[in-house]
Order: sequence, then structure tokens, then C-alpha cells
Amino acid sequence: MRRLMPFPLLLPVLLLLAACTDDAPPVSTDGRMIMADAHFYPTIQGSSWEYSIDTTGAGGSGSGIARSRITGIYEGDTFTYAVQVNQISFGGASEIDSLYIRQAEDGVRISSPGLQTLSGLPSIPNFPIDDIPTEFLAVPAAGSFQASWEIINIEINTIPLFPIYYRVNGSYRGLEDVDTDLRTFRDCAHIVLSIEARLPNFTNPSVPLLIDEEANFWFSRPQGLVAADGSSAIFTLLRGGIPLSATYGTTRQEVTGMDIVQPDPFCIE
Repeated sequence: MRRLMPFPLLLPVLLLLAACTDDAPPVSTDGRMIMADAHFYPTIQGSSWEYSIDTTGAGGSGSGIARSRITGIYEGDTFTYAVQVNQISFGGASEIDSLYIRQAEDGVRISSPGLQTLSGLPSIPNFPIDDIPTEFLAVPAAGSFQASWEIINIEINTIPLFPIYYRVNGSYRGLEDVDTDLRTFRDCAHIVLSIEARLPNFTNPSVPLLIDEEANFWFSRPQGLVAADGSSAIFTLLRGGIPLSATYGTTRQEVTGMDIVQPDPFCIE
């Protein structure tokens, strides 16, 4: 699907698509349970994970820790989401961002405070606000046979002979075993997220800025995300930044500990 918008609006839109929040959003903690374990992502309140993060290449090398926790629920866009708050500590600095997660018939769907904010904005002339998704498919449901899907597709053709685009896509590569320092996880769903972009290069206007990056993610049932490895551009995008460089290093994120809350089989909503 082609979506057109003036170039000055492109970067603000992209910034909001994966926007971080300085503090965790207010959520309900009234005890309502979101039964959630069929699609490779636990979403019951109290589930938590800790990850090691290692980066190499462009921008230097380093190590850090990420801690994620399901803290409550969020009601938005007619859906009920579990709220995952992530605290990333790296290089002596710490930041917090949030994700909204729900189980759908086609798999795990993810939103964010930025996407939900966009959905509530009024219509703006020449601004295709209705075409911007409020959520995206992260992991297809087992047996759905969905091999690839579009997350973002923005194209601008207002500059003659200089097409501009920014595309983010997902693909499912099947079930694989993954080795980590914690343990070997069997039959993980292997997901690849990719960015393909062609943008103006303000440091060298005669040469466009081209981005072609991808990263791999492995989700285990019922433990959730257990490993991720690939271009740091994808991790930057997911944590609220906008990749706008010509070269990138790599990032490895690997689970080191977890506490998964299981559904109560006797709980009837």
C-alpha cells in the first residue's frame, strides 16, 4: 500500500511511531487477568525478564542490562493491552520505555504510547493519519502460515527523480532451538524485522542516505523473548529512536533470568 505525505512531516511521524516515555504510564492494577500464553508472549501481570545486552561495531562496543516487567493493563483503541515497562541500563545511563502487548487471533500484537497518541489526533490536511497503524504484528500465531507482513510503509514522491521511502517489515522464519548462557530453548519462533529506507542526506545532498538493516528475534513458548541479534538500527527503532546513519553496529540481547506468571486454570473472568 502506498502512503504519501510531505517530507517535513516524515521525521515527526517516525518519532511518534515508536516513542518512548520518560516514566511508565498509569495502568490499572485491579487484578484483572489477561489469559495470554498461546502465542509465545506471556502477558500476565508480574511476569518479568532480565537480559544482557552487548554491542559491537559502529559507535563502539559495550555491555548493559535490560529489565522488563508486565505491570498492568491499558485500555486503548477498543483493545485491552498488557503494559510492559522496560528499563535499559547501558554505559552508566538508564532509560525507561513502555510497550503495549495483546494476544490476537493472528498472533502477538504490539503498540506503544506514541502509536496510541497518534490514533487520537484529529485529521490534518495532506497528512494520512488514518493510514498509520495503532499496533503491529510482532509474532504470528502458530499455524497461521503468515510468512511476511508490513509494519510501516511510507513513500514520498513529491521530489522529482528522488523517491523517498521508509519501510519496516516482519517475516517468520520457522521454529528453531536457541542456545543461551541460561539454557537451550526449544522450538522458538524466529522473527526477522527489517528496515529499508532512502532518505535525503543532509551532509552530502548528492548521495542519498540508504538504510538496509535487519535483526533476528527468537520467542519461546511460554517464556517470551529469549534472544535477539542483529543490526543496532532495529534496536534503536524499537526503543524509540530513528535510525538515520549510513552504518550500524550489531546488538545481541539474551535472557539471563525470568519469572513468568502462569495462568490460573481455575480463574474464570
